[in-house]
Amino acid sequence: MTRTFKALSIFLLLTLLVSTALSQQPNRTEEKDLKRQRERLQAISMVRQSADEAPLWDNKKAAIQVLADAADLLWDENPGLGAKWLTKAWELIEQVSGSPKNEKLKEFFTRSDQSDLRTVVLSVARKHDSALAERFLKQLSQKEPNEKKDRGAFDDRTARSEQLLQMAQQSVDSNPDIAFSLAERSLVDGVSYTLQNVLTSLRKKNVEMANRLFDLALARFGSAGSDPSEAQVLAGYLFKSGFTFSANPSGQTILVMNPAQRNMPAVASSEPQRAKNFLTVVYEVLLAKPLTLDSPEGKQRAQQLLVLGNNLAGQYRTFTPELAPSALGFLSHLQSQLSPDGETGGLSVTTRPTADTVDTTKRLTIEEIYEKRISELEANAEKQSNPLARKLAYVEAALAVKPEDYNRARRIAEKIDGDDNLRADVVSFLLYRGALLLIEKAEIEKAAELAPQISDVLRRSVVKIVIAQHLLSSKPEKSKPEESTALTRQRAFDLLNDIDREMKKEGPSASAAKILLAKTGVLAKLDQDQALISLEGSVQMINKLESFDLRDSSTPNLGLGVSATSGATVERPKLGFDFRSAIDPLMTTNFEQIAAVAERFTAKEIRGVGRLEVAKLYLRKNNARSQKDSIHAAR
Repeated sequence: MTRTFKALSIFLLLTLLVSTALSQQPNRTEEKDLKRQRERLQAISMVRQSADEAPLWDNKKAAIQVLADAADLLWDENPGLGAKWLTKAWELIEQVSGSPKNEKLKEFFTRSDQSDLRTVVLSVARKHDSALAERFLKQLSQKEPNEKKDRGAFDDRTARSEQLLQMAQQSVDSNPDIAFSLAERSLVDGVSYTLQNVLTSLRKKNVEMANRLFDLALARFGSAGSDPSEAQVLAGYLFKSGFTFSANPSGQTILVMNPAQRNMPAVASSEPQRAKNFLTVVYEVLLAKPLTLDSPEGKQRAQQLLVLGNNLAGQYRTFTPELAPSALGFLSHLQSQLSPDGETGGLSVTTRPTADTVDTTKRLTIEEIYEKRISELEANAEKQSNPLARKLAYVEAALAVKPEDYNRARRIAEKIDGDDNLRADVVSFLLYRGALLLIEKAEIEKAAELAPQISDVLRRSVVKIVIAQHLLSSKPEKSKPEESTALTRQRAFDLLNDIDREMKKEGPSASAAKILLAKTGVLAKLDQDQALISLEGSVQMINKLESFDLRDSSTPNLGLGVSATSGATVERPKLGFDFRSAIDPLMTTNFEQIAAVAERFTAKEIRGVGRLEVAKLYLRKNNARSQKDSIHAAR
């Protein structure tokens, strides 16, 4: 009897426990849903608050970006409010500077913040309300109906074509049809520089569509009033992807290069008929018509034609040999008109080896050319009698050395006399760029050995962050996966702790703040509580700065002050140095804490941008999670 009673008691207890568990499960689900709804409402409120405040900010650029983002985020819920915000953003663009973003490069490009912001607003308008986008474009055409005045050599032809092509470039990957349509519309204003990038990107997605766009561009080029710069755009696409040539006002050859496209195979090799068609049209509209040089405009056009001719000379021989003699003869005659004293100005359209002229000079390999250049630069530095000129010459020679050959570069830099600070800074930079290249090549141990030798704290911190990121993304050893993972995580944690200790000695700067944000994003993969503390430290430093762009994800420019181009020789790590990169790993579980942190920015513009970035990231992650839940439920 007792045994039966015990069994019955156990059965009733188990039934009660199961019943209680089942009754609690819906409550937990409901609590989770309620929490998500509450957070979503808070995020929407944050978006509205930032958008309402933005028009009153002094920083109109930040205001426009916030209004455009807010319109994009809440358009589906309230299209009228989204259109209102977007219209206000479009109006505010007039209060932003229209000057070139980089005065040193205005000979090449005169692109301004105004232009970039128009693209931002138009892209959102086109996504949600095509009629509104057309209205904005019409207003732009009425305001700037003709070709840009004082265009850079590689500017797009009009403000409208610039916007159409920028939107086309943004759409290529997601919607090639839209990209084609936008690029086709730009041809009304002529063949613009950005068309080459669109053509090349479109070809990766759809060869037939790229061919159609090229044919339309060639027809537009041949129609009337063709300019040599338009031919250079199409020539770059056909013969030398990523390169576009032109001539500056003094007649010198200048070029721009798109590094992402420079190693792609030439289109002409697979499209010989299109190459022939292009060369024929160029000959008919540019090289078979007389040209007068009695005006500055005529002389400038002649110089552009010579640059174009130098670029196409070999192509005429290859694809249209029947036109080559006439085309090259025209260019040779034009050269003699521009340089009656016999100077060729670098033009080589009439010189080529023949059966009777054999080139007996041994051509140097790329490596031999490189070695020769470094030796000449180092020898030139040694010959300098002026102390300052000698220092700068050694800097130039050291920077010309390949980043992976950092020991050789360091030996050259250590020859800098009489300036210990400059010598140490140059060596630090050379080791910095060498370490980043080693990490890119997955040679982590070598990079870790270099890191302590980098005397500059900021550079050393970037290297340690990138090493830590790489360690956390690497696969554990197969033999001891758990032990390997634990050791790797501890090593990454130690590197990030080193940064905290070392950065305390540094004063506040935009570069230091960006490094702290990047460190926070990596640290969040190890310890979210510590990452939240690190985020607070980042905010405190940003509050000490006069200005800071929370959206700028680029690596801090830690190049040499004596060399404006040194930063371009550094391998850019695949790591975000912006506010979003810092909070992204924390968003799913710490939304309320991060929202509170964003309110601690002192400057109202930074606070508004930070608030919107938090809300935007949460809403997009939440929408993605909701879609996954819906798919899972359907299955």
